[in-house]
Amino acid sequence: MRIRIFIICILLFMAIIPSFSQSPSRTPIRNWLVAMPDSVMPLLTKNNRLDFIDFDDAGMEAVVTNRMEGKSRLDTLTDDFLRINYTKSTDVAMKLLPVNDTTDVLCMVTTVKASADDSRIAFYDARWQPLDAASYIHEPSLVDFRSTQQGDSASWAWSKIDIFLRTYHLSAEDADLRCVLTTTDYLSVEDKQAVEPYVRREPITYRWTDGKFVRNEQ
Repeated sequence: MRIRIFIICILLFMAIIPSFSQSPSRTPIRNWLVAMPDSVMPLLTKNNRLDFIDFDDAGMEAVVTNRMEGKSRLDTLTDDFLRINYTKSTDVAMKLLPVNDTTDVLCMVTTVKASADDSRIAFYDARWQPLDAASYIHEPSLVDFRSTQQGDSASWAWSKIDIFLRTYHLSAEDADLRCVLTTTDYLSVEDKQAVEPYVRREPITYRWTDGKFVRNEQ
């Protein structure tokens, strides 16, 4: 009898060991979505957010009627990424990003779609408290999108730009971030043609490294 108890104890001990060796499981982004305060996306109720998940799990189109009687749609949902068509003119993308072995921050990109799209980026902790974005990314400025061409023509062309508009793009596949200049989209055809030779064509890209977005050297 004692031998049997001893063997059972050994087996239980061996079953417990692997659980200590594994890294803690990370909270999936769907849990963050449910816990999100209404103030972050005021048009969506908690029931709306729960419906998103239920519809997605059932393989159905995840569309809900929001507080303004409009339609909001969950476009993409993975363990660490989601994208919501919030309104006809606004998209919201969220990505969980690791700070260390046990802690994630949530990066949220809100893009307003107009003649020239424009994005804003924000970061939150697990309690949905806003974090200082400057601690996680050094955002580009309009000057960063100037090409290497210089001279009077370049200065004249850039004088036509009086506002900085850009879009940020998160990905479900990786932890990269792309920033694309959209200022030229609102210019007239003539002004756009004058400016484009002096505009950087490639997006500015970042990679999540050691708990922050680090700009790729280009």
